[in-house]
Amino acid sequence: MMHAQLRDKCIAVLHSRSVKEYLRLNVEFVQSLGFHTIAATVITDHSPHMTTFQSVTNAPSDYMPSFDDMESAKLDPVSQHCKRFSTPIVWDQVVYVDQGRGDFWEHQAQFGYRSGISVALHLPHGRHFMFGVDSDRVSCIARGQRQNVLSDLCHFAAHSQAAAFDLCIPYQQSSEAVLALSELDALRRSMDGLTNWEVGQAMGISETEVLLRLRRSMQKLGCTNKYEAALRAIRLGLVHCD
Repeated sequence: MMHAQLRDKCIAVLHSRSVKEYLRLNVEFVQSLGFHTIAATVITDHSPHMTTFQSVTNAPSDYMPSFDDMESAKLDPVSQHCKRFSTPIVWDQVVYVDQGRGDFWEHQAQFGYRSGISVALHLPHGRHFMFGVDSDRVSCIARGQRQNVLSDLCHFAAHSQAAAFDLCIPYQQSSEAVLALSELDALRRSMDGLTNWEVGQAMGISETEVLLRLRRSMQKLGCTNKYEAALRAIRLGLVHCD
């Protein structure tokens, strides 16, 4: 269960109304964890030969040419980890040296990128989200804090990605996206961590009917799972967090 402060930060970034506000809220969050820069990147695979990247970052302007270099990213150990896996990677100089890319670390260290954490969320339909936070310290996580920091970061990244996709690829709500009260109720109860069976018990309906209501909700909201649908419903004001 998320603690109250983290929950408030997650809900705040989820409701970002502009890219400027989104960046500010992301920066405030990462600074609260002791990091100084953040990069949130929406990646869309349109075809095997066409991929687009849209990033929001507070990286130093002098570092932007390196940040935007997609060819170098193909050789960067952290980027390649995120391309293949959804598990977070905690990186420092050792990670780069072990992969034979110590020169990459030497270059970015000049701009304050000495250690950090990156995590990627790989979503259906060729959509990906990469969230990275960086530090100018040799090690970015204090001893004994690793589990808590990674947990908080992953929770926040999940909410940040929902806002990022809506800001970069706006979702146009239409009359088709009007959910029935019964569908919203099933979605809201699912957000509380209840299983479909438990939701059915609470609503007095079968587990199958719960599944059908959630599927209709996902279809109307243009989502592929109930968690993504719940985040979008919150963002659209259809469901409110208590």
